[in-house]
Amino acid sequence: MWGTIELLPWEVALLDTPLLQRLRGVKQLGLAHLVFPGACHGRLEHTIGVVGVVETSLRTLQRQIDRWNRENPQKTLPEIEDRDRYAMRLAGLLHDVGHGPFSHAIEPVFEVEAPLATGANAEGASDWRRQIDAVRSELGQIYELNGTPSRSEAIAVMIVLSEAMTIALENDRLFTHKNRPADELQEILIAALIGAVHGPGASFLSAVVSSQIDADKLDYLARDAHHAGLEIGFDTDRLLSRMEVLLVREDNLDSSLRPLRERAAKSEGGAFHQLGIAASGFGSFEQMLIGRTFLYDRLYHHHKVRAAEAMAQRLMLVAERDRNERFKLEEIFLSVDDETMLRIFAGEVAHPEIKMPSTPSKANTLARGILDRNLLHRAFAFRGRFIASPQGLDNESASANQQTLWRRIVKELDTLQGRYALGEKIFDLACRCADALANNENTKELGEEWLHHLRSIGPEQIIVDLPLLKAEAIRILARYPDGSLKVPEFSFNPVKWSDAYELQKRTGYVFCSREVVAPISLASKIVFLAEFGASMAKEADGYIKAVASADKAMLKVLTAANLIDVCVADHLQDKRRSLIAIRADDLATPKTWLQEDDEFPVRLKAELNRSLIVGLSAEHHAAFSKVLGAAWTFIDEWFDSDKVTKELANEAELQERLRQCFKYHGLAVSEGSRTSGGFLDLFVENAIIVENKFHDTATKRPETIAKSAGMQGRRYSIALDSQIVIVFCAYRCLPGSLPTKPSCVSAKKIAEDDKNRVEIRISLPFGAPKPSAERAEVPKAP
Repeated sequence: MWGTIELLPWEVALLDTPLLQRLRGVKQLGLAHLVFPGACHGRLEHTIGVVGVVETSLRTLQRQIDRWNRENPQKTLPEIEDRDRYAMRLAGLLHDVGHGPFSHAIEPVFEVEAPLATGANAEGASDWRRQIDAVRSELGQIYELNGTPSRSEAIAVMIVLSEAMTIALENDRLFTHKNRPADELQEILIAALIGAVHGPGASFLSAVVSSQIDADKLDYLARDAHHAGLEIGFDTDRLLSRMEVLLVREDNLDSSLRPLRERAAKSEGGAFHQLGIAASGFGSFEQMLIGRTFLYDRLYHHHKVRAAEAMAQRLMLVAERDRNERFKLEEIFLSVDDETMLRIFAGEVAHPEIKMPSTPSKANTLARGILDRNLLHRAFAFRGRFIASPQGLDNESASANQQTLWRRIVKELDTLQGRYALGEKIFDLACRCADALANNENTKELGEEWLHHLRSIGPEQIIVDLPLLKAEAIRILARYPDGSLKVPEFSFNPVKWSDAYELQKRTGYVFCSREVVAPISLASKIVFLAEFGASMAKEADGYIKAVASADKAMLKVLTAANLIDVCVADHLQDKRRSLIAIRADDLATPKTWLQEDDEFPVRLKAELNRSLIVGLSAEHHAAFSKVLGAAWTFIDEWFDSDKVTKELANEAELQERLRQCFKYHGLAVSEGSRTSGGFLDLFVENAIIVENKFHDTATKRPETIAKSAGMQGRRYSIALDSQIVIVFCAYRCLPGSLPTKPSCVSAKKIAEDDKNRVEIRISLPFGAPKPSAERAEVPKAP
């Protein structure tokens, strides 16, 4: 990649230690070689490449410094001394020593709370994990950083501070030219490893090892693309030649860069130094950004690479569970290569330093699958753009609903625990579906086959995967021809790309073994609709070459077994319509109400969405909007006429007034229908249940009246597949306690175990004293 790279004597000495040689067997791209056979390069190869790029970068910067100092003798830049060069090369050599086997697939083992951790030793074995997280937190307090250090960076820092490394750095016979105390060198190394902007040992040179234009990125982008056989058209030589040390002052910074201007004002001499690029390097820098994006899309997020990485992640967790003990740090950092580690987990090889069960286990199966390239298959794909739009929504509303549902999915699945829990739900539902089919004569053979395969593989091989996004805003400073310093603007903006990628291309999968793709696909569709209100369009099935529609006979059996309802059965066939999250605009709050309480629609929307977790069907959403509009009119008329001060005879009178109001607005109303062992008050638009309550005793707390009304309505709503129960409660009002219109309306979840039903309570005062009467009762001031 870089031609001949010369290593200094002490670098060779370190390179020949087990600490660095272990990286020879750790593949840079984890398990990507199972898809891209040439991508077998290791982290040691990359590490040496980084040292070479650090050297090239420093020599380029020194030439720029020499040129600047000749032309600006009054404002000279600091020279890069040999001891600085040696320190940065050493940081490049050590930057990856914190990586474990399988590259980033090892990360779940570093989680303090692992979903599958069991056994008496689970808690004690998390001590070192907490220490790593404590180091990350401490570094954030000591240094000014652009982001929280990763766990691998924290481990590298701990290695640099270790007693063994301290002894080595203090050895003047080994490090003959360090020309600084060991503790000072350690500070410089740490600042470079974590990309510190400010703090002990930090300088503009720290960015050479860790920043947006560092030696690490320049090497791995070029090296990964080369070994994977993907051409990214990245001119590294041009970019390296345009790197500069910038003299940052308050007067040459763009006015929008307030934090940097403040830092310059506080710095000695009113200026500080920072790594940046010349304006003539913009094209090369933009090439790098585009190339990185291309590799994420084509290489790092390739679905087979994701499947292999997901299997390795699950393998580590299952292995911990199978051996009834979490891994110790020394077990993870064994001096064995990735393949040998897999063979240990597969039960083919024993190692005295790592304890594995002697009997066959689920971890053996996963490891064997990776070794044989018997990777899991895609049963279900989910993506923001795949989310089906409800019928009748305009483009803007459909797009907004897609974004709302996608955010809901991502929030739940951004954590390891969330993904594992959803996988368990999918597996459990798939087993129940298979069992229902096995107990029906028409589908018995299929159900028994599904059940057999599901039980043989277990939930361990049902993996929900969602790749992380790593795009960040451009922070690198650029020097323009007029001497001003700005953050460059490109036609390609990584943050805008990330926002577009989030909805359009970021794709999650449910992986499983080939034998259970059908039941897991079916269960995934049901679970995503039940948990998130999201139904993926047929495009998602085509994307993974899956069967688009479920068999009608099968769905009939599942409906009879109460595993799905008729609405879900429709969604699983041709309708493919997601549910709709309620927005504040959907509430159509009267303008006069906003004058009393401008936060009312926002508050009510939040209350509704907390109860209607997965949203409303298009039909129920339309009915809800109509009924709510009629309800606002009813409340307005109730307060603006004399109904607040007049008497109300009973519940029947209230119900009749409501019935007439709904009829006046052209809504379909049925009254007194018998269902689920009782009689409905009102059923509006074949979707909304209306319960009426009457309380003739004066009270200041109408919310305490008829508390069971919502539960009573829920009994009917389950039978009628309704999601909303509106309770109109008329109560006698105490003097001086007349409420505002917005305060009469509230919403709450009917039952904790019911994720998608809500009670809207509308409290209507009656019999209130007229204002003149109230004033007459108030005693005059003495």
